[in-house]
Amino acid sequence: MKKMFALFPALALLAVCLSGCSFAGFSVQNLMSPPKTNTDQQAIYRLLQGSQPELTFIYPRSGAYRSAIIMADFTGDGVEDAIGFHVLEDNTAQVQFLVKEEGVWKTAGSFANIATQVDRVCFGEFGGEGPGVLIGWGSTAGATGRTAAVNAYIYKNKEMLEYPLGIYGEMALTDFDGDGVNEVFTIDKYLPAQEEGAEPYPAMARVYAFTGGVPQEAASAPGDNAIASYSSMTFGRLNGEQQGVVVDGAMADGSMTTQVFVMEEGRLRNYPEGVNEEGYANPYARPAPAAFTSRDINGDGYIELPVASRLHGLPEDAPLDSTSFLVEWNVFRAGGDRRTVLYSMMNLREGYWFEAPYLLRSSAAASNDTVRHTVTYTQVVEDQDGAPLLGSPLFSIRVFTQSSWESRGEGSGYELLATQNDSVYGIQVLTKDSSQLRVAQRVKDSFHLLS
Repeated sequence: MKKMFALFPALALLAVCLSGCSFAGFSVQNLMSPPKTNTDQQAIYRLLQGSQPELTFIYPRSGAYRSAIIMADFTGDGVEDAIGFHVLEDNTAQVQFLVKEEGVWKTAGSFANIATQVDRVCFGEFGGEGPGVLIGWGSTAGATGRTAAVNAYIYKNKEMLEYPLGIYGEMALTDFDGDGVNEVFTIDKYLPAQEEGAEPYPAMARVYAFTGGVPQEAASAPGDNAIASYSSMTFGRLNGEQQGVVVDGAMADGSMTTQVFVMEEGRLRNYPEGVNEEGYANPYARPAPAAFTSRDINGDGYIELPVASRLHGLPEDAPLDSTSFLVEWNVFRAGGDRRTVLYSMMNLREGYWFEAPYLLRSSAAASNDTVRHTVTYTQVVEDQDGAPLLGSPLFSIRVFTQSSWESRGEGSGYELLATQNDSVYGIQVLTKDSSQLRVAQRVKDSFHLLS
């Protein structure tokens, strides 16, 4: 399944470039139509169009596959098949699965859906059931996150079969036991009672697995009812013994938190424990400006979870953004414990981070000039009463355009750190203190761009 890729690269590129945009003098829909450049493409187009006078495509809104026509070997015979999304005349959506037999394209299955959007498409391996396709129908935006539903599609006996799984706010393919067979993980959001006397729907995470040819709910666990929207969800290795799903979510006030879901003795568990109970405290809770999401920050193959603390010495009334925090990255340990593996300072707006040497962790403040794309890091000292005071500036990191760097970057005292597209990242060391010079060198050596 790793060989799957989108058909018509130009079409896929247009789908991304035109998202939310329009161009004067052009019909966006015409630009999104697949180019009729060879026999296969023409045959696929005719099958999708059927008897309709026009063909209106639907493009997945998220995920790795954003084209209205996706090439994938969903039959498992080593030959690429086609999946197409378009609108029917009654304004419902349709997905068609096409296979090529003896040089002729045929329809293996067509399924209509009342949703007018496709959230995402995923491909998995369901063991004895063979490769499968997951399609999220609808939108995960909105107040409840219960407007999207995921269906599984499996090819059996030369036809495609559809299996509804349920609603979700986010979903991912998982393989908790590492046997090469995928499960489907979904999580939805809390839905208050819709009318007096009715019961609310709590947030719930579920794992679906194929058993006896039919997907069944294999495990479930409560989610955090306070989550208003999901920021990211990652399945991967948590430590040397466990794999799990890490879910970052935002509350109504924009503050963020992280949940970790693992399978233990056949049960799905949510850590930190006690979610939704009175007095529940999540150590990964962080304020809205600290919108850091979990990731493998240091490239060790494990997902690290962020804990953010405000930099020492910042004035109480200072405006806060991602540069205002020290980020402690933690590896999840069995039973919900955690181990810190890295400290960093980050700039989400400009897309970079660097390791925070010991002297910076409790004795530095940051001032972010978003107009000049410059963050200046300043030493923090204490007055006679032990209160923090801003001392001498240590170094500045600035983001230049390529042209501005060539004209004045190095000439203005900046040293090149990295380049990406039209952006050039430079550092200017402002201190002459020997210990702080070593700190600046550590920053240079550990500077990274966010992928």
